[in-house]
Amino acid sequence: MPAARLDWAGLVQVLTGCRKAVLTSHVRPDCDALGSELGMLGILEAIGKEVRIVNAQATPATLAWIDPRGRCESLQTGVRKADLADCDLVVVLDTSAWAQLGAMGDVVREMRDRVLVVDHHVSEDDLSDRWFKDTTAEATARIVAEIALRLKVPLTEPIATPLYAGLSTDTGGFRFPSTSGETFRIAARLVDAGASPPTIYRELFEQDSLARLHLVGRTLAGARTAHDGKVIYSTVRQSDIKEVHALPSDTEDLVNLTLAVKGTEAAVILIEQPDARVKVSFRSRGRLDCNALAASFGGGGHKAAAGTILPGPFDEALAKVTAAVDAAWLAAAAG
Repeated sequence: MPAARLDWAGLVQVLTGCRKAVLTSHVRPDCDALGSELGMLGILEAIGKEVRIVNAQATPATLAWIDPRGRCESLQTGVRKADLADCDLVVVLDTSAWAQLGAMGDVVREMRDRVLVVDHHVSEDDLSDRWFKDTTAEATARIVAEIALRLKVPLTEPIATPLYAGLSTDTGGFRFPSTSGETFRIAARLVDAGASPPTIYRELFEQDSLARLHLVGRTLAGARTAHDGKVIYSTVRQSDIKEVHALPSDTEDLVNLTLAVKGTEAAVILIEQPDARVKVSFRSRGRLDCNALAASFGGGGHKAAAGTILPGPFDEALAKVTAAVDAAWLAAAAG
């Protein structure tokens, strides 16, 4: 698959030619998903289109600030699939995988001839025959910001703030290797349009509950290293979440915290879900290919960050993941 499929003329034709669009993204929507949707909504409305955002799941309470006008709807909160039948364009943002769409996958399948995918992830399924994809982009929000420029839509604060949030989180606060000079130039344009870095940082990183901090402490206390400290594993069980009275969303970003341990080059976290499935996240500073690891379990993402969902029981999933990571690490070291 080429790193980029960026037919700007074709994209402009599709977006300007539609009348009514539905925007959607992956389950457990994060800042890049929500920010890209809200930015695209503002762009399309600016050129006179009727637009709504409908995800499979509701926006997490911790990210509600990103959508002050309440534009993000969900099947989970009452939107019916039949309500979307009259749209002539479905834009899937920040994912290329059927499994990631959850219940919205049925909508996308039924309207596949009307689907456009805008994404930056490496892995992909057959969601559409129309792709606008750049796997070298640090965030889908970056692609959406460029779409605004191509459509000559002036950036406004309601467009700029969610796009800045998506760009910021997917670059780890502009510290991941994917960050480039162009990343900062785009961020500067978003700030000039009204995005407030201190406000966004406060909403993203200074709103933890005491329960979340207790969960962080428990997770870090149980972390263990392998391969001379180069790989770090951590786990979150449902009992951990319940005992500290945390929310499911409190598990977000825990894997990145473990990379703060000096000497670590790769991190893996397994999080038990309420239905006994196991969410697995992989992170790497270079040696491990996270996308390849996740793909071996039916997931995907990027070389530096990827994930998947495994069936339980938890101990079996842990054993399989540990064996796969250890094998991949040893193979990479030998090569």
